[in-house]
Amino acid sequence: TVFIERSIDAVFATIWEAVLLVAGVCLFFLRSWRAMLVPLVTIPVSLVGAFTLMYALGFSINTLTLLALVLAIGLVVDDAIVVLENIYRHIEEGMAPLAAAFQGAREIGFAIVAMTITLAAVYAPVAFMTGRTGKLFTEFALTLAGAVLVSGFVALTLSPMMCAKLLRHERTHGPVYNAIERFLSGLTNGYRGVLSASLELRWLVMLVFAVVAGSSVWLMGQLKTELAPLEDRGRVVGLFNGPEGATLDYMARYARELEEIYASIPEVDRYLVITGNPTVSQGISFVGFADWSARARRSSEIASELQPRMRAVTGVNAFPSLPASFGQGARSRPVSFVVSTSDSYEELAAVAEAFLDAMRDNPGLVSPDTDLKLTMPELAVEVDRDRAA
Repeated sequence: TVFIERSIDAVFATIWEAVLLVAGVCLFFLRSWRAMLVPLVTIPVSLVGAFTLMYALGFSINTLTLLALVLAIGLVVDDAIVVLENIYRHIEEGMAPLAAAFQGAREIGFAIVAMTITLAAVYAPVAFMTGRTGKLFTEFALTLAGAVLVSGFVALTLSPMMCAKLLRHERTHGPVYNAIERFLSGLTNGYRGVLSASLELRWLVMLVFAVVAGSSVWLMGQLKTELAPLEDRGRVVGLFNGPEGATLDYMARYARELEEIYASIPEVDRYLVITGNPTVSQGISFVGFADWSARARRSSEIASELQPRMRAVTGVNAFPSLPASFGQGARSRPVSFVVSTSDSYEELAAVAEAFLDAMRDNPGLVSPDTDLKLTMPELAVEVDRDRAA
């Protein structure tokens, strides 16, 4: 769909932005074009390794796997930067680049392995989750863990080799290097002062930490919970239900009224209205909006305008519904209840009606409905077997 294509394009753009930001940060702190190349080369190599893993596991390029690659860009450079800094320190102390590469990689090899395994161990268990969450995030977790594992291997092999070939002991530095060095020295001195004060006022620091931790727990309890936030998918699903026993002609008459409403919305550029789906007295419509760049309002805002106008259509119960984020059916609702009983249908209908009354009193819920219909007109035919014989 157009939405999926745009989402993938947006993630690709984010990947390039992340690469540029990582390059800028590395250049700022390392202050050397040669040194910057070492962690930057880790990014494409790790991504190629991640794509290889995706191919081996049968994963596709989708929003979740690309999101994993976006997050991996910031993680895969960590190991290379640690190796680079240690090797560069030995070179600054006068050691030859090749010897410094061997010595630096040997000193922190165990730390790199531990960091890599720790990061992979954080994400990999998500792949073994069950249910919908496991289905959704298996590809995300394994792609991210695979990229991290490849980055650890690269940090212990390719990065030391590049350090030996590219890094040199520079005795003189330019004005940009000196300016950044002064800034970092001031930052270091400031941190040293804050650290000294924190050690002297350790009880105050612990009290502040306890307050912040407690506040975090309280704030977490105040946050709303949901499976996934609604996205602007560029369309709205319109649902309309007629009285039980309604004919197709009856439903078609009100479907034309809905078409007029859709046509009057300036952002709407296409719509399809289907009557008799899934039953004769029900209908569904798919309303597509103009391109995101050609409209100022989001899908949720347009749906808010459609809500009262569709409700005003007499003869049917019509309302808009925003498509769910994770592939639920077109008729799925954000909130649903399942009521079951071993009693009669009449008892079940009474309980369902009580649920509907409670939901109608809640201002946060709109268009509550039930799929239990006991008012369907029926015709019972009894055959007189004697006369039919």
